[in-house]
Amino acid sequence: MIRSVRANKKGFHTAAFKTGVNLVLADRSSAAGDKDTTNALGKSTLIEIIDFCLASNPSPGKGLRIEALQGWAFTVELTIGGNDVAVTRSPDAPGFFAVEGSTVGWPVQPTPNKEGTPGLDTKKWRAVLAWALFGISELASESGYKPSARSLLSYFVRNQAVAYNTPFKHFDNQKTWDIQVHNAFLLGLNWEKAATWQQLKDQKNALDALKQAIKTGAVDGELASLGELEAERLRLTTQLEREREALSTFRVLPQYREIEAQANILTSEIHGLVNANIVDKRRLERYRESVVNEDAPTTDRLEALYNEAGIALPGAVRKTLADARSFNEKIVANRREFIASEITALEAAVTDRDVQIVTLTDRRASYLGALAGQGALEELTQLQELHAATRLKVDELTNRITQLRQMTTKSDTIKVETVELKRATILDYEERRALWSQALSLFSEFSEALYNAAGRLVIDIDDTGYKFDVEIAGGPSEGISKMKIFCYDLMLISFARQRGLGIDFLIHDSTIFDGVDPRQRAHAIELAAAMSAKYGFQYICTLNTDMVPINDFSAGFDFASLVRMRLTDTAPSGSLLGFRY
Repeated sequence: MIRSVRANKKGFHTAAFKTGVNLVLADRSSAAGDKDTTNALGKSTLIEIIDFCLASNPSPGKGLRIEALQGWAFTVELTIGGNDVAVTRSPDAPGFFAVEGSTVGWPVQPTPNKEGTPGLDTKKWRAVLAWALFGISELASESGYKPSARSLLSYFVRNQAVAYNTPFKHFDNQKTWDIQVHNAFLLGLNWEKAATWQQLKDQKNALDALKQAIKTGAVDGELASLGELEAERLRLTTQLEREREALSTFRVLPQYREIEAQANILTSEIHGLVNANIVDKRRLERYRESVVNEDAPTTDRLEALYNEAGIALPGAVRKTLADARSFNEKIVANRREFIASEITALEAAVTDRDVQIVTLTDRRASYLGALAGQGALEELTQLQELHAATRLKVDELTNRITQLRQMTTKSDTIKVETVELKRATILDYEERRALWSQALSLFSEFSEALYNAAGRLVIDIDDTGYKFDVEIAGGPSEGISKMKIFCYDLMLISFARQRGLGIDFLIHDSTIFDGVDPRQRAHAIELAAAMSAKYGFQYICTLNTDMVPINDFSAGFDFASLVRMRLTDTAPSGSLLGFRY
């Protein structure tokens, strides 16, 4: 139970609470203008202070961790774990909770800080809250999906506007597993089934992420079918075998390059000899044609040439025609003799080259024979590298096939385990019927007290886990939506007390009554008073005075006795902190 809320500044209005219903009112004075408001008097700040001292985690610059509250320290006096203690936390040092009072029996004990003040860090204080309020341990494991004191407390201290949008969530981006695990715990269901469901979802998401990564190229490989991958592996395996056989028959000849060079030289020499023969044979052909076609000039022709020469050279020494014939015959004979000798020399050269060509060809053949079936070391190295590359491709493909098979098997396993989990959860649900049906009965009872028609708290189990819903007759109005949350929260605290949990307070901001008909507001406050007395818990609620349904309370209901504090707008000092910011 929360006994009081105080601060280290004089202007702060200390709030003292009792068992049962505790109302904090914000008065709007008659002198206030139309633009004056009661929204800055500190109603929500009071709830925020309680939540702050119960180990909430506001970000720097938000909530109480603002410049205007530097130097402040807030204290909540409460009974927890069988001990009356005062817990103090400062926005300047939010990681430390000073603890005053006996802590006998606590799972962790306060230790002095640098200033010698005994206290706990955030983790240890949350561990105490988990143990004392909900009977769970937060020190046993750092990981996994399990109930936490802070998430559970957020259903009993709704500390932000979005917490009043739906009964099963306390902030907008609350994850599905968080909703399932914590509501399952509070409703007496097997929360471990919800945790297992999330683990299966994580595995499926990991598989989907891997497939997407392969598809987009973030991970090497192709997302081909198993049949396509097997066909490609068979092709590469055949290629690998051919390369292996080539390597097994490969012989390295140490003098390979030297012999290869000699063979290349011989080839060059042979080509030179062949080319030379071609040239000489063409000359032989021309010489032979010249011998056949060239004859001595006739007498008539010689005389004509002689006369022409005489006319052309009248002053020259003239020879007799007989001398001319004799000279011409001698020239022709000499030419024939020259051509004959050239033909003989060329034929001899061609024959000699033919012999050399045969000799060189035989030598080259012996060299090539030595190279046949053998190779140089660098050729072997290149072949080995190609073989290694092919083997790497085969290994990568084998890994890809194994991975795809594992992914397929894992996907099938997840489906089977999900079906089995659903079956086991339904079975467990039936076994726990006596427990969770109490929660459903309480919700039905409370909704009927407000609307004369029993509402329903619905618990379903589908392929994704637990599904929760609440139904109250009257349509989807804002008031009905808020009263769904009110009935659900009232059921949670009543059910928790029935089960023997240590949580014994429920706190609502005035938002809980936004849009609610005055008669339902009156019924809700009276119902909270009756249930808090019956089940032994404390209900703290802030209200604006113009929201109080004075004329709708039952006869004899003493509303005034439930008011613990009034905040006013007559002056800044009338607000909770004693000033406005």
